[in-house]
Amino acid sequence: MPTSIVSTGTVGTYRDGRGSDEEFFGVDPQPTEVQVGNGRGLQLSLDEHGFRLVDHTWRHIDYYDDQAVLSHYYPECESLVCQETGASWALAFDHNIRSRSRKAAGEALNGGNAVQEPLLSYGVHNDYTANSAPTRIRQLAQPPRHNDTIRQLYGSTPPISPERTETLLKGRWQFINVWRNIAPEPVQRFPLGLCDASSTDVNDLVVFEIRYSDRVGENYFARHSKRHRWFYFPEATRDEAVLLKCWDSRGKDFVDLMPGQQQDQGQSVSDSNLRVPATFSLHSAFEETASTNEVPDRESLEVRIVAFFQE
Repeated sequence: MPTSIVSTGTVGTYRDGRGSDEEFFGVDPQPTEVQVGNGRGLQLSLDEHGFRLVDHTWRHIDYYDDQAVLSHYYPECESLVCQETGASWALAFDHNIRSRSRKAAGEALNGGNAVQEPLLSYGVHNDYTANSAPTRIRQLAQPPRHNDTIRQLYGSTPPISPERTETLLKGRWQFINVWRNIAPEPVQRFPLGLCDASSTDVNDLVVFEIRYSDRVGENYFARHSKRHRWFYFPEATRDEAVLLKCWDSRGKDFVDLMPGQQQDQGQSVSDSNLRVPATFSLHSAFEETASTNEVPDRESLEVRIVAFFQE
């Protein structure tokens, strides 16, 4: 399939009201064996590589209770992202729990969406594109929609003030996922694989659409490349969190490739000192060749956050 950084409308899926996807059209994912390095002990950073592991011990809750996650864990993740990135403020707006066995059993969160499986067959991907990242911020300045988890918190009130939106888009902003193991046991199966952003190229990307009942989102798939350098954090515990950058408005590749879009957003990033190497980190669950069916499935929670930086 041809690579693309803007949508062709030929690759995508439909997402139902419980957060589950149908079969993809326009793409034929292929299993690929790659070497995945141990990221523990390495000096990995969000701006250079697109991800990092942090210690994060806190008062654990019932993560399968949607209200507990929304009321207690969302603010905790917002504080963590501000602390680790220097953002002025952050907004948590969505989350998923992933467990293959619980997905197969048809389980759902108490008051929330269906449990999803680790994204093994989904393909190597990123959660936003050059188009969908700023679009998502503008959507958050509108009343929450049918699939928006934060509708339980905000009702019909926009999570971001519409009057502030264009001003916020002129500054630096990031989408960060806070990923953590939520099981008592360390992750031993289907860990999260993370691709070093400095090893990827825009020519590796393919836009796919996620078609909701009331909007269309976009993600990037990635073609396999021998250049890609993959890492993971073995046996991640629930007292650790992975911060995963899914978009940075100052990412150098897209600032250079799409200057018109930056101008549309009101940004001025001609100074190379304002740019950072990592726009995002491609990622995927993977199965280690040495793993067995005898170890428990991973149970993980990812919270999606948009963070804004005061200029």
